[in-house]
Amino acid sequence: MPSTEELNQVTFNAERNLNSYEAKQGLGKKSDSTLESGVDEMVDQRFSQATGVKYGPGSAASGSDRRVIPEDEGGIRDDRNRLARGGHFEGTGGPEDDVRFKNENRGGD
Repeated sequence: MPSTEELNQVTFNAERNLNSYEAKQGLGKKSDSTLESGVDEMVDQRFSQATGVKYGPGSAASGSDRRVIPEDEGGIRDDRNRLARGGHFEGTGGPEDDVRFKNENRGGD
């Protein structure tokens, strides 16, 4: 198992690499698939452990309650086959508790 100092050095180097001017501006050699899709999947090779490159809806972390929660991160589908959004999980419990609360306390709405 690597020491704390070794892990800190790996983390520092990865952060320095990802925060470089070239990485932020997208400069340097790119593969054809990167040029077509805009996603550089070769970033996985910069890390010693397995990583995953996500793109499309729900791929970016944000504080938005409108963000779709992907199924691989615990998102569930409703009766209309739509994925739950972040706002559905506010407060105690999740969408089921919200529906129960609204039915019990605001049944006439």
